[in-house]
Amino acid sequence: MAGRRMSYADRHAQLLDTAAKIVRTEGADALTLARVAEEAGVSKPVAYEHFERRASLLAMLYARMDDQQAEAARAALGSRATTLEEAVRFAAEAYVDCTLGTGGEFGAVTAALGSIAGAEDRVRDGRERYAGILREALERFMRLPADADALMLGVIGAAEALAREAASERLDRATAVRGISRIMLGTLHG
Repeated sequence: MAGRRMSYADRHAQLLDTAAKIVRTEGADALTLARVAEEAGVSKPVAYEHFERRASLLAMLYARMDDQQAEAARAALGSRATTLEEAVRFAAEAYVDCTLGTGGEFGAVTAALGSIAGAEDRVRDGRERYAGILREALERFMRLPADADALMLGVIGAAEALAREAASERLDRATAVRGISRIMLGTLHG
């Protein structure tokens, strides 16, 4: 596939897939544009045409995974939930399942991106967007407190930690989902 001419969009997706594979197998520290080009079977200028620098590559990889996470949450929370408890469980399941689906990449990319000056805004924006999705789903079932945005960000922090534990197999999926659900319900009712 690398030897044949691809559209810009297809090549971009291929390079992001390659970057995700490198992060999954070797960690974010191994991720360089030269390495992505080599693994994808393209020249370095092709990789630089798509990303310019490593920070751009990390930002685009994060954005793609964050979009997948947000879409999974929207799909899970849609109209299926009929109670607050169901909405919370569906949200927890979606978060853990998306993290498990990306392996350790999401956490590794988030950490690497957060260590780059100025890039932490991208991570914060992703968390705030996810907090908005949660808030919207939960306010169908209860009046949320005035500090709901801060509470949702706290819940997301806990969800990230428990989902990473599940991705690294230190917790099983069910325990991570149950923990996130309990934290979220306790936060909402506290």
